[in-house]
Amino acid sequence: MKNPFLWVLLVFSTLVAAYLVFLGAISISAGLQHTQEEGSWMPVLAGSLCILAVLWILFRVARFLVQALRKTDSLNV
Repeated sequence: MKNPFLWVLLVFSTLVAAYLVFLGAISISAGLQHTQEEGSWMPVLAGSLCILAVLWILFRVARFLVQALRKTDSLNV
């Protein structure tokens, strides 16, 4: 049961990361559409940092899960 659970966890974490990257992209888009207003750099900065943080965490989680999926479990001890 470990293998299917890890695949579901990998897919779920990828979907959550995609949603958060989408929100970061919307934030960047909103900041770039309102460049004439004061403080329009803040949504761009927040969206960029959000995307970078989410992708960094996703790559670390995905690497861990893929290594766990490739690890062979042996009952012979």
